[in-house]
Amino acid sequence: MISTLPLVAPVGMVMPAAAQFWMTTINWALVAMMAIIALKFWRDSGSPIGLLFLAGGALTSLDEPIVDVLGKCWFPAIGSESFLTAWGVTIPSYMPAVYAWYVGGQTLIAYLIFRRGIASRGVFVLYGAFAIVNIALEMPGLNLPRPMYTYFGNQPFVIAKFPLWWTFVNALMPLTVAGIAFRLTAVLTGWRQIVVVPLCWMIACATNGAIAAPVWVALNTNASTLALTSAAGVVSLGMGLLVCYGVSLLVAEDSATARQPASTVFARRGTSSAF
Repeated sequence: MISTLPLVAPVGMVMPAAAQFWMTTINWALVAMMAIIALKFWRDSGSPIGLLFLAGGALTSLDEPIVDVLGKCWFPAIGSESFLTAWGVTIPSYMPAVYAWYVGGQTLIAYLIFRRGIASRGVFVLYGAFAIVNIALEMPGLNLPRPMYTYFGNQPFVIAKFPLWWTFVNALMPLTVAGIAFRLTAVLTGWRQIVVVPLCWMIACATNGAIAAPVWVALNTNASTLALTSAAGVVSLGMGLLVCYGVSLLVAEDSATARQPASTVFARRGTSSAF
């Protein structure tokens, strides 16, 4: 695939006002939908962990300027209703909502699926589903007559202005948070559940560093070429599949670790309590 993206950040871009309004409205509506699911789970289970996932997802938006600098993504500063400006990157105000439902909300969905039971193959299917959601989220804003943001540099695997390697990373964030939270079910009781809020942020950072690092280096080296970044993208995909396999070991009923279910690991310690 030949990239037609700009090689340097297009700093003269202007944020389209109407698109920004609709992006804000739609994403907060998605947060509200996820909040309804979280409240229903709280009512049925007595656990507020779903709402904590949403809060943790919103907190994860603080990662955005870091990954944008390293991964070469540019949001217009001109005309933007800014949430945060760091390292020269302006992050629009709707991004906490995006992260709240994409990271936090999908973490809740995965967590509920894991509770019902899932096979190893199903974990990989869920990884693919989250990747498709990521594509559906990104492509409209990139392909407007006046784009809301853009990627630049020698990005690999570009389709309709979206470098698909980003899905390898983004789709893993909710999957990994949910896997760890599920595995720690017997520990995350009572007041301890609050740790899922910083856990979302920590795992998002760790996932980006673990999976995206090869492409980050290839994009930012002086010898950067499309061939180099494409090779790095293949490595990142392999790393992503390895992490997905690791999540399956934590949650899948047919995994090698299934002999010791998450719900019984700490049962002898008597850690149950009410929130």
